[in-house]
Amino acid sequence: MLKKGNKVDYQTFKTAFADYPLFSTKDIELSFPGFDRNNLLYWQEKNYIQKIRNAWYTFSAFPTEGDALFFVANQIYQPSYVSMESALSVYGFIPEGVFQITAVSTLKTKQFRTPLGIFSYQHLKPALFFGYRLEPYRRYFFKIATPEKAVLDFLYLRPELVTMEHIEGLRFNLPEIHRTLDVGVFNEFLDAFKNKALSKRAAIFLQYIANQ
Repeated sequence: MLKKGNKVDYQTFKTAFADYPLFSTKDIELSFPGFDRNNLLYWQEKNYIQKIRNAWYTFSAFPTEGDALFFVANQIYQPSYVSMESALSVYGFIPEGVFQITAVSTLKTKQFRTPLGIFSYQHLKPALFFGYRLEPYRRYFFKIATPEKAVLDFLYLRPELVTMEHIEGLRFNLPEIHRTLDVGVFNEFLDAFKNKALSKRAAIFLQYIANQ
């Protein structure tokens, strides 16, 4: 066991966490009891590792796109799952690329600007924290909304979308929606919200995709 204040050789540390896409100070303490956190500052200065937020770190060579960022999004603010624009982009429902990772959480609304990009979280009450699935990343998993829940989260958290013109302006990829979206599941999830305003927006959305 290390004595408090003892340093750990970087190569030893790197080997220990080589399979970790992201690691926390808690993870480090479990592997190296008594770990001197000054090591983390030194390794950041040397550009070996980078701090993501609070107690979360990754190696500087960590990939900055795709599933890797979705995994990070789940980890640095828990519980959460990727949804809204990020999930809609994954399913091909919206044409534009997304410049930040969007997610929902039962915690309060937050945004983090990190070396890996911007992570934005919208609050959902615990009763609405459902409708996601686990997708593999390396030997881990991350949570992402199903297509139906991604649309509903988006409509629920965008209350300004109240007319057909607003929905049309989003330029949804209708062929992909028709191919992927299960309207039965969509309506089942919608009922669980028990929200009249959302039901009206969802009805406009369903009318829009049905008429195209």
